[in-house]
Amino acid sequence: MKYTMTSRLVKILSLCALVLLVMCALVRPKGATAGTAQKLTLVSEETSTRAVAIDSVTQQGEPFPLTSMVQWGADNRTRIMLFLMNLSLETGEGPGQLTADAEDGAHRSYPLTVEYIGPVPDQPWANSVVLRLNDEMGDVGDVLVRVSYHGTSSNRVRVGIGHLGGGPPDDPDAVPTPGSAVPLATPTPGPNATAGTLTTSEVQTILTQAVSAAAQLNRPVTIAVTDREGNVLSIFAMTGAPASTQLRSVGTFGRGFEGTSVPASIAAISKAGTGAFFSTSGNAFTTRTAGFIIQEHFPPDINFRPAGPLYGVQFSSLPCSDIKQPGLPLGLSGDPGGLPVYKNGVAVGGVGIEGDGLYTVDRDPKDLDQPFEEVIAASAVRGFEAPSLIRGDNILVDGIRLPYINVTNAPAPAPAPAPAPPAPLPGSFLTTPAIRGAQTSAFVPATVGGVSGEVDTRFFPFAGASFPVGPNALTAQDVQRIIAQAAQQANITRAAIRQPLGSNARVSIAVVDTQGNVLGIFRMTDAPVFGFDVSAQKARTAAFYSNQNAASLLRGAGFGAYVDRALADGLKLDGAIAFTDRAGGFLHRPFFPDGIDETPPGPFSTPINEWSVFNDGLQLDLIKTNLVATLGGASVACTSIPNLPNGLQIFPGSVPLYKNGALVGGIGISGDGVDQDDIIAAAGAVGYAPPVAIRSDQIFVRGVRLPFLKFPRSPNL
Repeated sequence: MKYTMTSRLVKILSLCALVLLVMCALVRPKGATAGTAQKLTLVSEETSTRAVAIDSVTQQGEPFPLTSMVQWGADNRTRIMLFLMNLSLETGEGPGQLTADAEDGAHRSYPLTVEYIGPVPDQPWANSVVLRLNDEMGDVGDVLVRVSYHGTSSNRVRVGIGHLGGGPPDDPDAVPTPGSAVPLATPTPGPNATAGTLTTSEVQTILTQAVSAAAQLNRPVTIAVTDREGNVLSIFAMTGAPASTQLRSVGTFGRGFEGTSVPASIAAISKAGTGAFFSTSGNAFTTRTAGFIIQEHFPPDINFRPAGPLYGVQFSSLPCSDIKQPGLPLGLSGDPGGLPVYKNGVAVGGVGIEGDGLYTVDRDPKDLDQPFEEVIAASAVRGFEAPSLIRGDNILVDGIRLPYINVTNAPAPAPAPAPAPPAPLPGSFLTTPAIRGAQTSAFVPATVGGVSGEVDTRFFPFAGASFPVGPNALTAQDVQRIIAQAAQQANITRAAIRQPLGSNARVSIAVVDTQGNVLGIFRMTDAPVFGFDVSAQKARTAAFYSNQNAASLLRGAGFGAYVDRALADGLKLDGAIAFTDRAGGFLHRPFFPDGIDETPPGPFSTPINEWSVFNDGLQLDLIKTNLVATLGGASVACTSIPNLPNGLQIFPGSVPLYKNGALVGGIGISGDGVDQDDIIAAAGAVGYAPPVAIRSDQIFVRGVRLPFLKFPRSPNL
């Protein structure tokens, strides 16, 4: 078969393996001499002799199946792509001049057919080599592969066939190529890698424009500006602005947080942070967008429709979280008046306006209301607007256009020179210093599975699990493999909420053990910041609901009523069922099944006559006491259940992880459409998926089959 370097393959290479190669920068292997520097060299990982290798069609990583997912006419044997340095073919030569072989743990040698050899675009020092697996190979595990040209052989690199592990020992002189045999040091932060680039003068301009618009409308407000990661850069309260605001999303106070009064400043922070957390170079969302996708119907106010795709996301990125620090005081906001801030098409922060005394969501998006908080926010971001192509109102979910803002003609700033706060109305700064620029990022660059992204050094390098104890515990290598598999799938998955169309998904990927301890989190380049916290919530939730101790932990924390309701539906929460978040969330809706009005609630939800965005059942009840304590200055986890220190999450994107049929943890994905999150989680869980017999989709509740996962149609690019 003839191979060509298609544009799709070029893109994958650029985003996958080449990132790793470039980072290595052709460092000479430890112990190499000048005389061996130009030896024919297969590229391995930075700290081992394991090859940088991908399936040549699916771009998935190890272990490689024996049979390809793609039918090659009569031949569907898997082809793998490796990367070769220091090869210079003579004119007219091609793959026929190269040979390759692999040795397994039994020291049996297999010839491999070289079907393609060609330079990697824009990287003249590297060639991609496509090898067809031998028909005689079985599930042999690790093999050592080499390539030969005119009698000269390369180093041998390790490749997993069927499964990882086993195989022959490395050659005596084997070292990582290129790279060092010494593990890399923990990376150090770069300046403002993702926290944005807002300067103090730019923050002051945003404040000035907001104050000017508020003065023209005669509406004193509190204004907050954050950088992209939620660090507060300034809060300004105009004279006469309401000092507090009331949480209310339904006509009556109801229960939960409904009717609670909080300082207006923390509402403004949550609004600003929401615009920042949700927005990337591929999508720009506002708090109006957020409010549209978190209600009991999608779109809101349309009966007999399922809940919003991000139902429950408002209770994430909380200040009591151990994952996202700093969090947002009230979590993610759905109250119009929060907008992202952009510079040259790059998301750099957010602005939030609070002033009407009511912290809410838009329950009737059809009325096209223009609240003055949103008008002022639109004025504040003049010169810092999101590109029109990526605004929420240019993005469709399930064929439904998302909203962005309802404002069509925001007041222009006062004539130049515009007065700086506190003029034209008196007021005061609530921050010290009054204004500051973007803060140092919490993230540092990293590459996992050939995919570029970022990590928080608190959760990197990836770690093995302490629970369960014994051979079934997740190892650091397991975690690396799981996250790499998920990242590689995301890299070829068509994004749901990104422009331009045809972009790949950008997500955060988290792996936890059975106790909720984080073993690793990886955030792909330009993934929305909100997903960092949510991915860990999802992983923890899947592991928690699938745990044999779930019922006893809930009872011990005072939530036995929910356990009893689940038990009445035949759900013992004793580890007999493997729950994804799609299944757990299905049980957490005010109608069961989801989207069927006038039915009783799921066992983890409040009934519809008490339901609200601020009173959605177990999710809220778990965090309510500790969140209030945190806002009062206490330093406590979000819940009293140690497995759920940042709360639980109830929209899709997770899979519980198993080894040898035993629960060992969970993987959570967040950032680019819930169906996309599901397929990426499933890819990460390959080799660690729960036994089919215990999956949630084998269970019926009230005569309704629970879901497990749902994949998008034609998901791959």
